[in-house]
Amino acid sequence: MERKYFIDNLRIFCILLLFPFHVGMFYNDFGERFYVHIADCIPASLLNISTYPWWMPLLFVLAGASTFYAFEKRTAKQYIIERVLKLYIPFNAALIFVIPVQPYLADIYFNNYSGNYFEHFKEFFVFTDFTGYDGHFTPAQTWFILYLFLISLITLPLLKLAYNKNFDLKLNRFIILKLLFIGVIPFVIKPIANLGGKSIAEFMAWFLIGFFVFSNETFQEKTASWSIVTFPIFAILLITRCVMYKIQVFGSYWDLLTYIFTWSGILSLFGLGKKFLNFYSGFTKYFSQASYSLYILHQSVIVILGFFAAKYVMIPYILQYILIVLISFAITIGLFEIFRRNKVTSFLLGIKRKKNNLA
Repeated sequence: MERKYFIDNLRIFCILLLFPFHVGMFYNDFGERFYVHIADCIPASLLNISTYPWWMPLLFVLAGASTFYAFEKRTAKQYIIERVLKLYIPFNAALIFVIPVQPYLADIYFNNYSGNYFEHFKEFFVFTDFTGYDGHFTPAQTWFILYLFLISLITLPLLKLAYNKNFDLKLNRFIILKLLFIGVIPFVIKPIANLGGKSIAEFMAWFLIGFFVFSNETFQEKTASWSIVTFPIFAILLITRCVMYKIQVFGSYWDLLTYIFTWSGILSLFGLGKKFLNFYSGFTKYFSQASYSLYILHQSVIVILGFFAAKYVMIPYILQYILIVLISFAITIGLFEIFRRNKVTSFLLGIKRKKNNLA
């Protein structure tokens, strides 16, 4: 089967969004102090509240669709081995070498912690709310990797059976009704297994939707043709969400809007990706390999820069924001280039080494 490059490019787009999103968390005004809080800034908050509802679900949808295509070349055993090498080992390596600096700096910034980095490990392994904002344990950004690993193993028997039996949802019949039903499932089960505000049941549902729905060739074509309708709906709801946030309208109306906004965002962006991003380029080649490492490394780089920017860089917040985004991106790319050239670090980060990549 021909490779779906638009899935790679959509995934890269989501990964690159990490930089403006997580830098924006320094300036949020919705009460989440993050690891460092520099100022309350409405534009940064609007960026984040208009991104998060569809962004992480889309990543799980793309992971589910990619799993469908992975079964063309992998047995169940090969798939498990790949998940261990690509997800489980990098997750544990990140917990030891990448993540602890974030709650350490949070403890200094908010609680005036005076011990050194290594002494702080005894605080890091205290379990509270899993955010790490209080200086204690957190998987930080690698929660996505942990969830994806667990979901991959839990759903593997079902997915492999469905793939081998050519299971088909028959999406051509009553497709609108089916999509309305399918789209509401993640929101209904969201309270199940909710750890630190992130429900493994919800994201498992998005992963399964990616596998069973978004891997369907006919459905992919439909999302591309629908995008002329779904994207304007998504854009209107994005503006509406920002206005509602600004005037503080929440409750049941906000929840309903979030559901429609999320589902329309996934459908429209997937359709636009199918229509305009199904190409292979040097950009795709490079970031397909780099994006996973960027995901693992970026947030610690951002938090370190934000910590020092809050204390020593007294410039307008918009310039501060732009500088942190650009510098953190450059440093993270630099770290990837260093780590991929070493066998140990490339193994720990799940980087697939090829001789021609380093030529």
